[in-house]
Amino acid sequence: MIASDTIAAISTSMGKSGIGIIKLSGPKAIQASLHYFRKKNKSLVDPETVVSHKMIHGWIVKSDTETIIDEILWVCMKKPCSYTGEDVAEIHTHGSHVVLQTILDQILSDDDIRLANPGEFTRRACVNGRMDLTHAEAIKDIIFAQTSKTLNFTSAHFSGRFHAQITSIREDIYKCLSRLEATIDFPDEMFDEESVPLSLSPQIDQINQLIANYDQTEIYREGLRVVIAGCPNVGKSSLLNCLLTKDRAIVSQLPGTTRDVIDAQINIDNIPITIYDTAGIHQTQDTLEQQGITRAKALIEQADLVLFLVEADRNLSSDDLYVHQMIKECNWILCANKIDRVNDIQIDNLPVQWPEPISISARHDIGIESLKKAIVKQIHPDSDLPEPEFMINLRQKKCLEKAVAALMQAQTASIDMPVDCVVIDIRLALDALGEITGAVCHEDVLDEIFSTFCIGK
Repeated sequence: MIASDTIAAISTSMGKSGIGIIKLSGPKAIQASLHYFRKKNKSLVDPETVVSHKMIHGWIVKSDTETIIDEILWVCMKKPCSYTGEDVAEIHTHGSHVVLQTILDQILSDDDIRLANPGEFTRRACVNGRMDLTHAEAIKDIIFAQTSKTLNFTSAHFSGRFHAQITSIREDIYKCLSRLEATIDFPDEMFDEESVPLSLSPQIDQINQLIANYDQTEIYREGLRVVIAGCPNVGKSSLLNCLLTKDRAIVSQLPGTTRDVIDAQINIDNIPITIYDTAGIHQTQDTLEQQGITRAKALIEQADLVLFLVEADRNLSSDDLYVHQMIKECNWILCANKIDRVNDIQIDNLPVQWPEPISISARHDIGIESLKKAIVKQIHPDSDLPEPEFMINLRQKKCLEKAVAALMQAQTASIDMPVDCVVIDIRLALDALGEITGAVCHEDVLDEIFSTFCIGK
């Protein structure tokens, strides 16, 4: 990757929309984009005289025929006051994919301009000091945020609070490292070598708290897989439709109506959930039903939570017990459906070791709010804990764990190992923390981070 070349990409999502944006960044961004721009009087614009951050109305034209492609707004942000820290130009067109692609293809016909790689605009912003890695990764999380709570957690990174915590911890560790290295360089001076590594305990506690934040907020970022399982005709599809508040699955009195997996997205208490309606599980010789049951089994094995449906007005059947054998090692909730038929649950053979069933009627929307609360409690048992200010991602968590392991090793080594060994462990911890903010930067780490971004961001 050459940081000094000019890149271009469509920055808005594909599809029909009112506005679409093509972005360029690099030394030729302004000149190259103005080459195809004409004012309403068909005059050219001098790249040397354009004013930064001021939109100009005009037309984008084909270079060979001067045929108008679209009416646009053109704007530039001159370095260093731009998103990337380089000269940036944007072409705001109507949001037709054909228009955007036609303009982009024309711009890319210039040999000095190439298509941006995924996340390359944001990567350049980091390299040029416009933002740190915590800010950059928060941008990606905002783009993919599925709930308002996820948005609040990720946008909190823009305050710099997480970056400041990591920087503060690193500075404290550096002080300990400096004292240790001084004992090596000036062995005759008075330093209490053994106490220095032990003073890292507060930093270890701070890092562990950040790791706990990850465990507490992971479900808001990643979401959950919830599978509805049970015998045929117990109301699985009705429950899916009820949770969605719309008809997504076909409901019939005939057993075995659902023969394949149906999935949909819902939010419960700001937790993004993919919920799956599966084929009725029972012992059968029907080939099609067996295929549906096999798929249901595979989903159950991957599920974060299983909603096990039985009927509230009859005893458990052998097929119910068969389903239980399949889901008993999972995290599961027992739902007694069709409670509208009876005044109370009429299941006389319910095993005492099974959890208390939640009474619901999927068809009549009875007990659904109680079921939602049970889902949240089951998958998020620490919901009563104080809410973290922000959430961290898996890469950041791994860096934190690496730092804790190195600091703990330093404390252990301080007992009977030379100071040089302790210094090595502390430096490993500093590097791990530096990778979080980008203070310690490796090309392979940047490649991994920005490869998951959108092209055009």
